[in-house]
Amino acid sequence: MSRKLYPNYADDELRRDLKRFTELQNQRIFMALDGELYAGFIMVSIRTDYVEGASSSPTGYLEAIYIEPDHRRKGLSRKLIAIGEQWVKTRGCSEMGSDTWLWNEDSIQFHKSMGFAEEDRLVHFIKKL
Repeated sequence: MSRKLYPNYADDELRRDLKRFTELQNQRIFMALDGELYAGFIMVSIRTDYVEGASSSPTGYLEAIYIEPDHRRKGLSRKLIAIGEQWVKTRGCSEMGSDTWLWNEDSIQFHKSMGFAEEDRLVHFIKKL
C-alpha cells in the first residue's frame, strides 16, 4: 500500500524508511482491516521540533494515511485518525499537525473533513549557485 501512496519512491528507500519508522519509539503505523483484508494504514509521529501552527510541544503529526480505493467511504480513515490521535494523546500531545502539497485539493478537503484547520500556505524556492 505504501508503494501506491509513494509511487515515485525508490523501492530500497521506501523499505528503509518504513523499517526506520517502525523502529523509533515516537512513531507508529496502524493498519486498517475491512473484514479480513488489509485496507489501509496511518503513520503518526510525535514531533518535538516546530510544527506550523501548534501552540504546544510535543505535537502529534499525521505523517501519512492511505485507504485502498475499494475500501474508501466506509469510515476507515476516521477510525485510523482517531486511533492515531489517541496514541499521541497518551504520550502528552494536545494537538495534531499534518501537511499536504498546495496542489493536492483532494488531500486538503480530506484534512478539513477530518477536523483539521488550515494553518498556512507555503511555497518553497531553490536557486542553483
